[in-house]
Amino acid sequence: MNNAYEKNETVAIWGDSLAKGVVWNERRGRHTYAQETAVAVAGRELDIRVINRARFGYTAPQGLALMEKDLAGGMTADAAVIEFGGNDCNFDWQAISDDPDGEHHPNTLPHVFADTLRRMVALLRERGIRPILMTLPPIDAEKYFRFLVGDKLNAANILRWLGDKQRIYRFQEMYSLLIERVARQMQCMLIDLRQSCLLDRDMFFMLCDDGLHLTEEGQRFVGAQIAALVREG
Repeated sequence: MNNAYEKNETVAIWGDSLAKGVVWNERRGRHTYAQETAVAVAGRELDIRVINRARFGYTAPQGLALMEKDLAGGMTADAAVIEFGGNDCNFDWQAISDDPDGEHHPNTLPHVFADTLRRMVALLRERGIRPILMTLPPIDAEKYFRFLVGDKLNAANILRWLGDKQRIYRFQEMYSLLIERVARQMQCMLIDLRQSCLLDRDMFFMLCDDGLHLTEEGQRFVGAQIAALVREG
């Protein structure tokens, strides 16, 4: 299978806020969009045309539905990046805060997440589009815990349910490992963004105060990393 990219190719990306370029604006107290997104940086460095179909807050099942709609409408590309998992592994923290002894599930169960990725890969191949999976960048569990609790949720209750704050990191890591597994099973190209990020000692300084989203600097860094990883094949 030829995974190498060529200049001037058209590459679509279906993903979530990472691919959309969402950052946390501390001054405004809300999420905004980066002036230059990681996807834009990677596209420029690779000299490819990018069709960005990422959506803030989307899970893999929502992404599959959007992909099906886009392709049914005639959209096409030479290759497509699939970037999901960050919202799939998240929980209803309000519900956990209210009932820490109850049973709670992630937005997308692990087996459903993996199956949805496989369906995306198969769908793209049916349309003659080369599928590319991408692992998740790491998160800062301490920052995220403070952010999600804020001044509205019960920190003690959430921590009781979690066991320890780093369970947030480990659970997100599991979804990234599922992406790797699907890439092996389906024999498709994998951009191992997580490993590349973890090798950089400054990575955690490039995460916003919400512990999840990249800063403006982080967007540029990740864009350059994606371009380098794609060139390596």
